[in-house]
Amino acid sequence: MDADHPRFADVDDALFDTTRIPRTSRDIRTVGELLHDVDHSARQLLLDVTGDDAGRLLHAWPGLVTAAASLWNSLPGQGPRDVVYPRDVPITHLAALAGAIGQSLQRTSWPPTSRPDPRLTQMARTFRQARDLVHRYGAEIPLHRSGTFRDLEAARARTMHSLYISAHALGVSLHQYGQARYEASLESDSPLQLSQLHSAYALRPTTGWIGRMSVSERLAGRYLDGRFTETLQGEAIAPIEDDTRLPRALAGWDIQAHRTLASDAWPTNMVLITRTQGLIAGAAMVLVDAAQLAGHLEPTDRLIPAIAETGRAWSNLASRWGDLTLPHARLDPNLMRAAAELRAAYRELTHDATTMASLTVIATRPGLERGTMASLHALESGAELAYVVAEKASTPGLTGPARALSIRAHNDIELGLADPHPDGDVVWVSPAAILARRTILVPPPVRESLRAASASTAAATSVAAAVTTVVLANSQDAATASEPQQPHKSHLRSNAASRACPDISSARALAP
Repeated sequence: MDADHPRFADVDDALFDTTRIPRTSRDIRTVGELLHDVDHSARQLLLDVTGDDAGRLLHAWPGLVTAAASLWNSLPGQGPRDVVYPRDVPITHLAALAGAIGQSLQRTSWPPTSRPDPRLTQMARTFRQARDLVHRYGAEIPLHRSGTFRDLEAARARTMHSLYISAHALGVSLHQYGQARYEASLESDSPLQLSQLHSAYALRPTTGWIGRMSVSERLAGRYLDGRFTETLQGEAIAPIEDDTRLPRALAGWDIQAHRTLASDAWPTNMVLITRTQGLIAGAAMVLVDAAQLAGHLEPTDRLIPAIAETGRAWSNLASRWGDLTLPHARLDPNLMRAAAELRAAYRELTHDATTMASLTVIATRPGLERGTMASLHALESGAELAYVVAEKASTPGLTGPARALSIRAHNDIELGLADPHPDGDVVWVSPAAILARRTILVPPPVRESLRAASASTAAATSVAAAVTTVVLANSQDAATASEPQQPHKSHLRSNAASRACPDISSARALAP
């Protein structure tokens, strides 16, 4: 090779700046972050659950408990297998009860055989991923340290809390199913009688299942009673060694969101996309406040209101797309992983063990300036994504569950968000379709209000993008006088540190 021409290896850093290339196919979350994700999913399930989910949730429950028990039993310091410690009694009873539920599901006529609920299935998969990390790094944990003991107790508490919330969500779903059956029977010649022995809507065939889930919920609740928050205070928090994590997570999310929207499976993933965009807006507000406190950004009166309006618009749109989502919808696993990594990257900056950190603490954390600028860039590019989402609202043939669409259609007309029918008050969805839980075409009022909400989101994100563009330009002008820094290699240090993690919650996933 000519000596005047450099080899490719000599300019490798310049050609491939690792801080600018998002890792979209690797999960680098720690055990603690994986458990946070399961807890987040359980809370989201409780908010979204309906009576139509009951059967699929029951089919998924044994697998979730089995995965949680497998993680629990893999934690270091378990002792001999023939010795049962008092702390392990609840998870042992839960696993036995879940096994009995799984056997009963094979012999009963209700719920009918169906695929397990994908949300609980994903939670079980995350538990197994955390278990694999514990197997990989558990031998390196110094069990003689008091901090390690508290961290292990926090991992058990968060695992049990996820099961507690999930069991409660399943119980809510069973009650809603019973309530729907009771209300439907009022229009027949033989209305059902409310239960006098159990809770009011514990009607056949759900009575036995409600009893079993109540026992499961009480078992988990007794373990957590009076000590959950205190136990979580001992959770180990890994120091922030990679100040490029959030920019990479935001870039990876933007790429994956566009890929998913370009696929045929976009309708089932629209709720996750819109909710995550709302998360970006909410977290950006916190980072902007902290960055202004730290002196990284000049104070401005327009930025925070514009971001707040964007967050409200995305949240409203997510609620509307949620009405169109079928209970058995299967999310894109790549999109789920990108969203989970983004949540973990934001939480690393904005939260302590159990609550959001104060602005004073956030202002001192490494990566705040990079994360804030990356969030502003995400808001700047979010306007383009909002227009793509708005185009999807006009797609012909949109469908959704009959009951949810019927409620939304009448509510939108009453609130003046959609034009009423020229003939006056009409039934937009037939009672037969609601009773049979059919999937129907979106009624005209719902489509009209969905388009209006999409247009409002696009307008709000455009305003936020304009404001952030000005803020970023001002920040760039202020930084031109300073000497440019070399690309950071901190992610390499982070990966190296994960191989010698001092606590179980700090063990980081490195496998693709």
